[in-house]
Amino acid sequence: MKTLALLALAATIGIGGVPRQVEVRIEGYLGASREQVQPWKMFQVRVGDGDLVPFALTNLVTLTTTGPTAAELVAQVQPIKPNFIFQGRASFLEEIRTAAPNQLLRITGYTQFGSQWVLVNRVERSEPIVGPTPTPSLREKLLGF
Repeated sequence: MKTLALLALAATIGIGGVPRQVEVRIEGYLGASREQVQPWKMFQVRVGDGDLVPFALTNLVTLTTTGPTAAELVAQVQPIKPNFIFQGRASFLEEIRTAAPNQLLRITGYTQFGSQWVLVNRVERSEPIVGPTPTPSLREKLLGF
């Protein structure tokens, strides 16, 4: 029984103590340019079996409490092309594939440290962002002009 428990723990943690599965939330814009978004990183992604598409990564959050950080995950996929390959339910992939370049995507899924594959289990899309969103100055906030 102890051997079985140790094998289950080893399969979960993996060699070197790094968890095999990491839940992540990847945020960014599919098909947007660096000039439009000013992202953290510009990646090339593949959605399902489709072609490579530019992806302006604005944020990556690890939702798993232990394991690699977001910066470590970004660093390990940076030299690989495509940087991420999204797989999963066809409806999730269609939501990603049909997003406009001005729609923020929040893609939640599972990956493994050292892998570019992401098994998508949730997709959120913002409303299309149109035009600049001016930020009022402190004077405008306080004095109204």
